[in-house]
Amino acid sequence: MAARDGLPWNPSIYTSTLLQHLNARSVSAMRLLSFFKQIPEFNELNVQDRITLVKYNLMPLIILNCTLGYNTESQKIIEADSDAPWDSTILMKVHGHDIYMKIRKIFESFVRIAQYDQRIIQLALIILILTKGFSTSDGLTEPILNDGIAVYRAQNYYTELLWKYLETMHGYGKTVHIFNELVIHFISWQMLQGYLHRNLCNVLTPTEMNELLPIMKSLLHIP
Repeated sequence: MAARDGLPWNPSIYTSTLLQHLNARSVSAMRLLSFFKQIPEFNELNVQDRITLVKYNLMPLIILNCTLGYNTESQKIIEADSDAPWDSTILMKVHGHDIYMKIRKIFESFVRIAQYDQRIIQLALIILILTKGFSTSDGLTEPILNDGIAVYRAQNYYTELLWKYLETMHGYGKTVHIFNELVIHFISWQMLQGYLHRNLCNVLTPTEMNELLPIMKSLLHIP
């Protein structure tokens, strides 16, 4: 499948297999990474620390980012007008109906926040990419950051910024409610991530693992 516009995958191509679906997510990952590269505080971090944060935090954030491109009328995720829509039924085929419904419930909770105010999701993405120890996948040893204080300061800055933004735009009561919603739903998603990663590694054949794009191998921690 030919890539285009410098992307590792052509996003206008419809995906039908698990391998295609995973490789197609490389486009979502690259776009999200481009967003983070526009954040001055992120760019000022130690280079190796940025790599660690992206490698261990980016994949779980894709679901949150997808809420910004979700059309409630068509119930499809389209990040750009020329993109083929996501086929979410692949999640049901891979993980089963019960897990799919859990994923959908969490996603819809984030969608409601995104519909209320997309800036909340954008700021939450920055806060979460800066969260050390965010990954819950089994058997993964996340490297120690070279300058953890700098990461903490950057995260604290954006956490305070989100709080002040919410208070200014929506009032104190709504701020507390939205903060609680974000924390609760993302803890639920974080806990589910470990299972999804284990199951994915069990489902993928050695050949499929070998055919994953390099960026997806890295983000999925597949050697």
